[in-house]
Amino acid sequence: MSQELILPILRDGKYGFIDRNYNIAIKPKYNYVSSRFKEGYCIITYIKKIRNNTKWVFGYIDNKGNSNFFLQLESANQFCEGLSKIRIDGKYGFFNTNLEVEIKPMYRAALNFNEELCGVRLNKKWGFINKKGIMTIDPIYSYVNSFYNERALVEFKNRYSYIDKNGKIIIDGDFIMGSDFSQNLASVRKDNKWGYIDKNGKLVIDYLYDKAKSFKEDLAPVCINNKWGYIDKSGKLVIDAKFDYACSFYEGLARVNVKKGYFSQGYWGFINKEGEMVIKPVFKSASDFLEGYAQVNENKNNYIDKHGNLIISGSLR
Repeated sequence: MSQELILPILRDGKYGFIDRNYNIAIKPKYNYVSSRFKEGYCIITYIKKIRNNTKWVFGYIDNKGNSNFFLQLESANQFCEGLSKIRIDGKYGFFNTNLEVEIKPMYRAALNFNEELCGVRLNKKWGFINKKGIMTIDPIYSYVNSFYNERALVEFKNRYSYIDKNGKIIIDGDFIMGSDFSQNLASVRKDNKWGYIDKNGKLVIDYLYDKAKSFKEDLAPVCINNKWGYIDKSGKLVIDAKFDYACSFYEGLARVNVKKGYFSQGYWGFINKEGEMVIKPVFKSASDFLEGYAQVNENKNNYIDKHGNLIISGSLR
């Protein structure tokens, strides 16, 4: 294949792929694919009839169009840090980028790898393994998130805290809910309000918000009186709270939702960091921008570029 695959497309209930010239490189034939290529692979599936039953068959396709299917897989996930979470016989393990078993399926549940560690559940408790499958943090937690900024949110004895990569509790706060760290800050909830703490647990932005999301690209979406705006890392409101919903910034643009009537579900558009609506809110659904493209209107699986131009291969019209 001369052109690299970049995006999956959906037509008549089947998925295929377009290349960098927006031409069809692989005709729609798969029942499902993951949203994007990640670390060189995209997950693909089709339905296989076996006697009187049907089975979802999972596989991988690289951006050159080479595909491999594995009948034994019950699920497969996109690669994270060189490993792909798989399920065989109800247990989770990991493939490496050669599509070989790197960590034997033995866990009841598993997250994806992040910062070299992965949360896994043995029996009823969660711990963390490294990329060799060695349990580096004992499975003693009722709940865990992945590591971000060298901190992971965990629940132990009905209390949330943040641990470091040695399993040491670094932040044992009085909050009742927390998010992952991003840009060295995490949003946490106390009573009915959200604020932000640093990696040592110090409250750096007070509990002022009805809801608060993670910082991305130095800004964070916050909800004030049922409207969303954005604060900077000093806590200053830099984009007024005027949207019905708001998401984090990616590649300089953020998704925002604007309702057009009391019963409306709202439409999605994109703002820049000055709060200007650079792509009008005309989409029923939209994803964040990734590598220059955002998916819009899921039932058609189309994409827009950063100017709002709709990308549709001519032969798919």
